[in-house]
Amino acid sequence: MNKRILLISGILLTTIFGGLGLYNVIDNKSRLVITNEKIEQVMKTNALTMMYETEAGSGEYRVSNDTSWPQEGYVFNEKLSDCENGGTLSWNDETKRVVLTTSTFDKCYVYFDKYLPTIINSVSASDISNNSITLTVNATVGENPIQVYYYSNNGGSSYVESNSNTYTFNGLETGTEYEFRVYVIDSNGVSSEVYSLQATTESAVYLANYIKSLYTSDGANGIYLHDGQGTYGSLEAGDNSYRYSGANPNNYVCFGSITSSCPNDNLYRIIGVFGDQVKLIKHDYATSTLLGTNGDYYGQYTLGEYYYKGSNYSNIAGYLWNYGINTWSESQLNTVNLNENYLANIGSEWSGKIAEHIWQVGGNTYQNIYNVVIKQAYTNEIINSATNATYNAKIGLMYVSDYGYAASPNNWNTILYNYDNDTNRNNNWIYMGLYDWTITRYSINEGNVFVINTNGSVIYASPIDNVLAVRPTFYLNSDVAYISGTGTSSNPYIID
Repeated sequence: MNKRILLISGILLTTIFGGLGLYNVIDNKSRLVITNEKIEQVMKTNALTMMYETEAGSGEYRVSNDTSWPQEGYVFNEKLSDCENGGTLSWNDETKRVVLTTSTFDKCYVYFDKYLPTIINSVSASDISNNSITLTVNATVGENPIQVYYYSNNGGSSYVESNSNTYTFNGLETGTEYEFRVYVIDSNGVSSEVYSLQATTESAVYLANYIKSLYTSDGANGIYLHDGQGTYGSLEAGDNSYRYSGANPNNYVCFGSITSSCPNDNLYRIIGVFGDQVKLIKHDYATSTLLGTNGDYYGQYTLGEYYYKGSNYSNIAGYLWNYGINTWSESQLNTVNLNENYLANIGSEWSGKIAEHIWQVGGNTYQNIYNVVIKQAYTNEIINSATNATYNAKIGLMYVSDYGYAASPNNWNTILYNYDNDTNRNNNWIYMGLYDWTITRYSINEGNVFVINTNGSVIYASPIDNVLAVRPTFYLNSDVAYISGTGTSSNPYIID
């Protein structure tokens, strides 16, 4: 960074440093290192004269009586620095010392040029979130342009290099103060002074807690607390979940993207909050690009779009529930298309936000599922299923009870087979108008699975003979944070 100059008498230097081991013989030449501790002794012999430039770029120099090498504002001028009897001078930037190589007595003149390094005026911290902070450097460039920026988030213990005056530290701890340090090096290798600042990441606002905070009473923001109390207490699930119900609540989430305008294929909706986990279902039906063309893929969905409420009909893929019996653990829609292809296609960052979950897949009879009101269907599907069968995985499908409770509470006393009228389907936000697989089996035989009909009713269908649409459903990890958004389709919740 700072280069210096030194003037030395070879015989004197040898005398001074010979006993200290500060020189090496190279081709019968002594390599002498003049330290700040010895520079004053050398200068008293007139073996060394230091010359400082008076103004940057002036080319005019004055004799300096300094007794240490200049640390700031000067650089060693190797071209002008010279010795009378052929010695050579060089600057060791690592040790900040001048080195003389000579084979005889010598007198040397060490020249230092006035140098204007880059000055960092300020460093601001912005875009502060739960686990990231962006630094922006404002600097006045000196004699040479900035070549490299160095950033540290650990008080200077280590730095990362960048060619930009902005740098984002990701993966930080939530609600933690960091000591950032920044400096730059110009094209001449001269460093600026180090600039320090402190900044603290935001405390996480977990999505589950944020959704719960929107609930002030049953129906506020489309949310109902299923605690068995209040107007609809006898019809509620009684599991203390917070569920969205009604025609079109603001429960959209952008999953798989953080762009300001969320792509349609990344729109999901919140079924509810269960404990400290948010449960999502894909807003529109999956394509083969998302779920793959292996496993239980059969081809394009072709069962008609009369009731379809989306805008992607020609790209919707059709899947068997299982090319075999109605056992979810044996379904390739489950093991291959959902829990292999889907997770791979959304990428590790997003699949890492999804929780492993124990899915209730024991099922029940049609009399206990679609021929009863939703409270009884929930009990028979989740609490007292026909068999005690569960499956542990990240991705599943909606429960029949998820669909039933998504309807307006005024419909909760209607049996699910009769959810086929305009009042019921138009007041149920999950309903999308195509044949829709659920995860729940018909337990009387191995040949049927419960399905959402195109008209909105709950029916059952063969898992091996029907090619229906699929909407991946899953629970988010409890530490997934709410970042922004109002939950509308045009301004969905952004999560981190």
